[in-house]
Amino acid sequence: MDDEPGRKPRIAVCEDERIVALDIQNFLQRNGYEVCGLYVAAEDLLASVEHDQPDLVLMDIHLQGAMDGVEAASILFKRWAVPVILLTAYTDGPTIERAKLTHPYAYILKPYDERELRTAIAIGLYRSTMEKRLRSSEERYRALFDEALAAIFLVDPEGSLVQGNNAYRQLAGSIMHIDDILTDAGVRNAFNQALAAGQSAGPAEITFTREDGSTRWVLISAAPFPLNDGMAAYQYHAIDVTERKTLTDQLAQSQKMEALGRLAGGVAHDFNNIITAIMGYARLLRMDENAKMEDKVELIGIEEAAKRAANLSRQLLVFSRGESSVPTVFSLTDLVRELSRMIERLIGQDVGIRKRLGEEPCGVRADRSKLEQVVVNLVVNARDAMPSGGRITISAGSIVLAHEERGIFGLIPPGHWSYITIADEGDGIDPRIIPRIFEPFFTTKPPGVGTGLGLSTVAGIVRQAEGHLALHTVLHSGTRFTVYLPWVEGDGGSSTTTIDKDSSPAHAQKSGRGERVLLVEDDDSVRAIIETMLDRSGYRVVAADNPGTALLLAERSEQVPDVLVTDVLMPLMRGPELATRLRVFLPSLPVLLLSADAGELQASELDSGYLRLAKPFRESDLLGAIRTLLDRKC
Repeated sequence: MDDEPGRKPRIAVCEDERIVALDIQNFLQRNGYEVCGLYVAAEDLLASVEHDQPDLVLMDIHLQGAMDGVEAASILFKRWAVPVILLTAYTDGPTIERAKLTHPYAYILKPYDERELRTAIAIGLYRSTMEKRLRSSEERYRALFDEALAAIFLVDPEGSLVQGNNAYRQLAGSIMHIDDILTDAGVRNAFNQALAAGQSAGPAEITFTREDGSTRWVLISAAPFPLNDGMAAYQYHAIDVTERKTLTDQLAQSQKMEALGRLAGGVAHDFNNIITAIMGYARLLRMDENAKMEDKVELIGIEEAAKRAANLSRQLLVFSRGESSVPTVFSLTDLVRELSRMIERLIGQDVGIRKRLGEEPCGVRADRSKLEQVVVNLVVNARDAMPSGGRITISAGSIVLAHEERGIFGLIPPGHWSYITIADEGDGIDPRIIPRIFEPFFTTKPPGVGTGLGLSTVAGIVRQAEGHLALHTVLHSGTRFTVYLPWVEGDGGSSTTTIDKDSSPAHAQKSGRGERVLLVEDDDSVRAIIETMLDRSGYRVVAADNPGTALLLAERSEQVPDVLVTDVLMPLMRGPELATRLRVFLPSLPVLLLSADAGELQASELDSGYLRLAKPFRESDLLGAIRTLLDRKC
């Protein structure tokens, strides 16, 4: 019955005796009810229920048609929950027993008494209203249970599932026993003891394996829950925290990688200072005319070891560098040649390396160190794809694409491209996981082996360089990654205001002519070796171990420098800041910045009169860079 104020209850009458039906209709109207339909057959009534929406039906048992009132009442109750009052002249036992099965609201004998019928209708409508409210409440709470975001389930004292909601089925599937969820014996015993004592248990973070083999992290708790029939049960709440756990682990891994990167960067910076000193002293001793030949051979060995250490230091910087980017023009074939020795150490003895380097120019404009990281990451992945050994082929060159080709992140436009290809003979990549291999932290390697950042880092660097990435893989036949970068003319960069250790002009006159060099370096050994190199090459050196002392020295008229050579990272003041202060009263002062990492310098700190020299460096690199600055000033 609708509780809307002013609405009359709607009653349908199913009676095959027309005179009786009209009499009932008259009775109902006189008592304030609305008659929504008169029917002589049960089939007609059932066909009109959804349209008429009666609140109550007065039903004779024997009707026209194949269906009697008892059967129709049963359908009304089960399908639409419409209450029925049976009106009949039959009082035989079998009929009454059948009628009971339909849960009639009243059973009134003909001829009916109006007062009795009025009472039965009032009670029937009230009862119907209360039952509808009860059903609505049950449905509401059933929905709260079934549609709850948390998995809610009841377990009997033996641990068997009694009932579970939709979230439980999504989480646990067809698992029917709590022991298959509480697989940890310690957690299971703690829960059993608490529940047996009538106390709540948990929450506890657990893992369990689902039927499909996947592992889920779950936050679970439980409490005693007595049922209405007196049966003991325990109610469990479980929240799937797998995604949160994964994100937390990824954050921790990212923070760990960041910390390792900072550590590597700091170690590499100090390490480069040591290597610079070692290489410098070995070079000076080797150039000593009084040194014996056998001593010079040993010194060459020291220099070679220092160069290998320098390569290691550079790789530490590659992996520790952040988002700063210093693009230069260089050749991809040169890049592969320079990385060859380090790659051979990375891959071990079971894996061979074959290089196919084209003779055609294959210049690119990109951050060289980041491209090194791309090559290293792809080579390491190729090595890991061949646990039993094999061969990695590294190709580099240039190509002109006449048509669009499919890449990992869209179509590769036609045009002139430089490329690097890394191919292995491993097991290939399962096509089902290809869409995920560039996701950060996604890895098919076991825990503790790899970070899942290799290919995502490759993708990010290639995109930053406005390049493309292509993948070809066949199960059990190997994988080939190709990096396409926009081709540029030239193999080296002289267009920027920074230079690396190979970029000083070969024709530069490297000897000094008595020019005064203000050298500022906080590392004693590096300062001493640079001072020796410059002094023996004909420069007058004024050395300082900190920027403050350098400012005081430069203010003396007899010590005004012709060129400033300064480390970038120093206590209290950075090298570029020192240069800026000196240029206040020496506007055209040339500046050579010494740094272990291009990332130490911001783009805003570079000036047209500055050059950068990467540590460690050779004596010829240092002298050539200073000569270039002085000649540019003239």
